[in-house]
Amino acid sequence: MKYSAKNGAKWLAIYVLLVMIPFLCAISGSLPEYRGPVIEFGVALGFVGMGMLAVQFLFSGRIREVAPKFGMDNILQYHREMGILALLFLLMHPAILIFVQPEFGEYFNPQVNLPRAIALSSATIGLVILAFSSLYRAIIGLSYELWRLIHGTLSALILIVGIAHSIQVGHYLNATWQKMAIITTMGLAIYFVIHTRIVRPWVNRKRPYVIRNIIAERDDCWTIELTPQGHQGMKYKCGQFVWITIGSTPFKMQQHPFSIASACTGSTIKLTAKNSGDFTSTWKNLKPETTAYLEGPFGSFTPEPEKHMFMVMGGIGITPGIGMLRTLEQQNSSKEVILLYANPDWENITFREELERLRTVVNLQLIHVLQELPQNPQSNIEKGLIDYEIIKKHAPANLNDFAFYICGPKPMMDAAELAVRDLGADWRYVYSERFNII
Repeated sequence: MKYSAKNGAKWLAIYVLLVMIPFLCAISGSLPEYRGPVIEFGVALGFVGMGMLAVQFLFSGRIREVAPKFGMDNILQYHREMGILALLFLLMHPAILIFVQPEFGEYFNPQVNLPRAIALSSATIGLVILAFSSLYRAIIGLSYELWRLIHGTLSALILIVGIAHSIQVGHYLNATWQKMAIITTMGLAIYFVIHTRIVRPWVNRKRPYVIRNIIAERDDCWTIELTPQGHQGMKYKCGQFVWITIGSTPFKMQQHPFSIASACTGSTIKLTAKNSGDFTSTWKNLKPETTAYLEGPFGSFTPEPEKHMFMVMGGIGITPGIGMLRTLEQQNSSKEVILLYANPDWENITFREELERLRTVVNLQLIHVLQELPQNPQSNIEKGLIDYEIIKKHAPANLNDFAFYICGPKPMMDAAELAVRDLGADWRYVYSERFNII
């Protein structure tokens, strides 16, 4: 069991403590004259918002000691929600102060202090751009690589401006130790970005992989088969994922996450993706012997040793599931697997032939859920969409014997998560992997 209320309470306490470091630094010295509850509340929002923004760098740093506690999916979802809240706090900070005491607006007046006005105005505009580009990236057509560059750069610059602003104002940070504490803790947060973008690729440059094969799959999906070059490769569990960079150098903004679709019993790694974006649309044109770099493995979407598996998957969300099934075949496992696999129609079921073969070699109960039925539907086909009734119909009699794995499009996952919860599944054994979080 990877999830627990105890772990939740512990990590929530750690999160709150880290977020409060700037605020605690501010109130630990000699306190200045009290200026009223609203103004002090606005100032507190600034310190807390800065702390929240700093901790965002910890989440984006792919810390393996954190993710296994709740899964990378949950960590990234939390990163998104807390990021929005941090931006709101930081925007409310000047808004409240100026509303209560308009004189605070002088901080944005270029005639009073031009460098300060430029820095604070740029940071405020940056906050708006950061929020808008993250929430509406797909709608405005912003490429993942450009968004990633904007996201990391703006976040770091906003945090630097916040540090300089809090020290320059000096209302709460008078002592030298307070200023050094703020600079050190915020600098450590920014280092996580440097570590992810520079240090890790530098280390990873000596562990290249080579694309040996490019395989066309159903539903315009493509599989690339990679083998390590000059090293033994990484050890991973089925259901985990890696970040891949294709090309002669790992120093690219191109890095994307993909679930591992191969069995975890060898050094070869297979990744399967649908032709649905700027990056994956290039896979069909890749050439064998192309160099690639993998970082990982990450994720806790992995089998429980003592539990059978109930999978609800849709479309290309089958990739971690096919890796699990291939692993069970290699291990000659008798573990029971129930797979509800949703697709629009029969012809576009990714890995359809292999899934039919796996039914004969592993303990797999396969149910296809299709919006359009074939002319002669088999007995293991349901018509419609994944919902409570379909899941209830095929759920095991003893839910406590199973762990639940949900992966696919957001509407399907939302329905499946609610369904297994309503059926009484233990939340500690319900694992989700969303493909729309970045």
